[in-house]
Amino acid sequence: VKRTYVMEATEEDNESKITAELQSAFGKECLGASASATASFESGRSSSNKTTNVRQEWRAEGGETDLWFKVGTSEKSEVSTATEIAREWAQTIDSTNEYPFDFELRPVWELIHCVDKDKAREFRSYLEHKWEKDGNRHLPSMYLPTKLRVVQLPEVSKTFILNTCRAHEIALVEQSAHAQHHLDNPIHFMDKKRYKRLQESADSGMKEVQEIRGIVSDDLDMAVEELIEKLEIQSQHRFLQSRRYLGLFGNDSKDSNKVEELNKVILDKIIKRMTIDMNMQQAAEDWHHELDDCKREVYEALEWFGEHLDCMEPQDKRQNITRAIEQVRDIQGALAGFLTKLQVEVKEKP
Repeated sequence: VKRTYVMEATEEDNESKITAELQSAFGKECLGASASATASFESGRSSSNKTTNVRQEWRAEGGETDLWFKVGTSEKSEVSTATEIAREWAQTIDSTNEYPFDFELRPVWELIHCVDKDKAREFRSYLEHKWEKDGNRHLPSMYLPTKLRVVQLPEVSKTFILNTCRAHEIALVEQSAHAQHHLDNPIHFMDKKRYKRLQESADSGMKEVQEIRGIVSDDLDMAVEELIEKLEIQSQHRFLQSRRYLGLFGNDSKDSNKVEELNKVILDKIIKRMTIDMNMQQAAEDWHHELDDCKREVYEALEWFGEHLDCMEPQDKRQNITRAIEQVRDIQGALAGFLTKLQVEVKEKP
């Protein structure tokens, strides 16, 4: 019986992180000897990245494999059910339905060594050199995009958000104090509801910007996209609150409505700033993918040329080589200028 786990990876993932994610999705025994899964496929989501797909597959060979479809259909725990099925399944294996497993893959030069030691040595050297040369070409270069976290926002954006929140908080403190002054003055007893609502809007706005400041300053895990979604909901709530019409001719809500409008304006400013940063990160990711694609195309062109060069007629071979030399020189010139520009940018703008 074989269990396979497949999880989309980001550039930040490593073995320990992926292990933790799989255990979170399928239980702590998913990588141990105990069976703890459902039949066929089961899908889940990574707890750290909601867009990451995680799935698990069971595969059985030999004996009566249909027994494994019972996993997940019983009221018993999956671990207990899988263990019982394993015992039942083992009894169905005989010489007519055995399935070989646990093969060991060995390098082919060991087989050649039995016939010709020198050829085996040459072939081993050839393959190892080829693997070393081609190794980087087969490393993954396309990952699931890593979400921009709030802590990774540019410092200029963090400063903008913090200063915007601080200035708005000062204004709201004044509004709350203004409302409290009228609430304490008996002369304004007829407008008590009006100033009570004003104070509530100012105080809730202060709490809101203080929370945003805390997230921008200290939260190491929240994604920018998650914060934007949260602020968009709050902005919609502020919009609805700013449209209230309470009391005679709306007198009880006219001051609080103005404060709610300001609360919404501040939220929208912060959302707009973070959206720009998030879109910039996506544009940068696309740019790097395009550079990876260019590198891949060069490798493919080189490989094709090496495989087909000897198959060409002498005249065609000469023409194609001459043309290729001109193209490679053009590419070299473009890359040299590009590299120089990048190096200057790094030196001038650390």
